[in-house]
Amino acid sequence: MEQLSERPRTRERSSRGPFMIDADAILRAAQNIKTPEEFKDWTRNTIRPVFPHETLACGYGHLNAGGVALDYVVTVDYPVAHLLGIRNRAGGIDTPILRRGIATLEPQLFEADDPWPDTPAAWMKSFSENDMRNTAAQAIIDVERCVGTYHSFHRIPGRLGSAHADAVKQLAPIMHEVLYRVIGQLNLENKFATRLAGLSSREKQIARWVRLGKTNSEIATLSCLSENTVKHHLTAIFTKLDLETRSELVRRLTEHETQAALGFGTKVL
Repeated sequence: MEQLSERPRTRERSSRGPFMIDADAILRAAQNIKTPEEFKDWTRNTIRPVFPHETLACGYGHLNAGGVALDYVVTVDYPVAHLLGIRNRAGGIDTPILRRGIATLEPQLFEADDPWPDTPAAWMKSFSENDMRNTAAQAIIDVERCVGTYHSFHRIPGRLGSAHADAVKQLAPIMHEVLYRVIGQLNLENKFATRLAGLSSREKQIARWVRLGKTNSEIATLSCLSENTVKHHLTAIFTKLDLETRSELVRRLTEHETQAALGFGTKVL
């Protein structure tokens, strides 16, 4: 695939169809985004109002001789059950919409009530059971930076048509740039698994109690330690994991454990 993705250019506000896509405003809202959570909030607060949908998956992968290897997928209000239903034996995410999107680099529209003739039965079963409904998707291949992204909007109201295709074609290059920045930052900072492995067995035990919502007093009783000793261990845990707050520790542990439980080769954020 030789096509180079275009960087978002300043555009006039588009009034084609029912969707009002103001690229400049969308980019301004994204200028300080650095984390997956900020990316998710941006899609909810900025993308969703101009292109209505209930759930979103944004994939990010590196280019290789076989196409695109999906490294990450950022999910926004996305059913975990569907991810489990469409993963392949290697732990990656497998979907005919993604495959066709990467092959054609054109917007893909898929409706549960009118599936493509070659849609795999097992995938369609998961799609229907998880009420994914209508889908509009667009893949971007960025040869210059050797990455590809995929943006798949689900549970879109009404019937799909050319206006939906036009909207995702406008939104995807913008989202590609923001996702590239977020994953780049994540790759620099995401050493959590390595740091977690470096905790002592006692620190890991205390971290798990924190993950389960236990107070310092409760952890002290469960671990047969003094409360001051628990606080000392927590300070060491925060330092080793490069975290600052208890809530941040809970969030990162939850993300890590969910990833491990799912067994994905692709990292789900």
